Amino acid sequence: MNASAQRRVRGGRGGERKQSGPAWPGLFLGTRHLVSVLKSHESYTVDRSTAFSITLVIATFVVGLTVDRYFGLAGQIAVSAWSWGLMFWLLTTSPREWRLAFWACLVWATAGEIFLSLVWGLYTYRLENVPFFIPPGHVLLFWLGLTLASRTPNWFVVLVPAAAVGYAVFAWLSGIDTISIPLIALFILCMLQGEGRRLYAVMFVAALSMELYGTWMGNWVWHPDVPYFGFNSANPPIAAGSFYCMLDVLVAMTVRGVLQRRRQFKTKDVLPARRNSFPMAERI
Repeated sequence: MNASAQRRVRGGRGGERKQSGPAWPGLFLGTRHLVSVLKSHESYTVDRSTAFSITLVIATFVVGLTVDRYFGLAGQIAVSAWSWGLMFWLLTTSPREWRLAFWACLVWATAGEIFLSLVWGLYTYRLENVPFFIPPGHVLLFWLGLTLASRTPNWFVVLVPAAAVGYAVFAWLSGIDTISIPLIALFILCMLQGEGRRLYAVMFVAALSMELYGTWMGNWVWHPDVPYFGFNSANPPIAAGSFYCMLDVLVAMTVRGVLQRRRQFKTKDVLPARRNSFPMAERI
């Protein structure tokens, strides 16, 4: 069987149809529900434009946090304007199937930042606010995770949770960064869901990298004592990426709910139209 034949699958009454695009990572909602709405109908390969976008997003993180750290409120406003502009640009250039997930990510990330920082008090930003560039920054990181996940090698998917479990054992024995123990448990729970593993592994490491850089620069600081629960935290906690994995789950739940509601509305619109198309049948 040649390569072109291998890319074909049987398509019911329509005969054969071609598969297009890579196998994008699914997002599980428990053991029985897989959200696959992030699949693209067209091949989304790392061409020059995608490589440029990846470079631009990473540069935004590195340069943006530097500007925020050393140029005061004016620098924070400038970084915010750039981050929002870049987010909207990615919305227009990314596969259409991703856009609903991006908006859900923006909403949940904003709510999560307000709760984790201003209400729970796990960490504090430099100006004791939630910088306006943080919500779109979560979307940029989410886009980066989706773009890189399908290209992640298998050894990486195995190594990340293994290292996380090893660190959890260290935290338990040493009593250091104990908040990472339940966070790593959440991460492992996510990793048990087959198709989403690549995305969760990528987001865990990408988020940790962002946290290490941001705390090193002094853009925010994690408090050593975790309010209400008696845990302690490193700056940052090594398992901070688990929060991002949970963000992915919330995004998947939201997308699934919205799509189900859309299908329900379409069904309600179609059924009356079908009944009206057979007036004689209604009289019998």
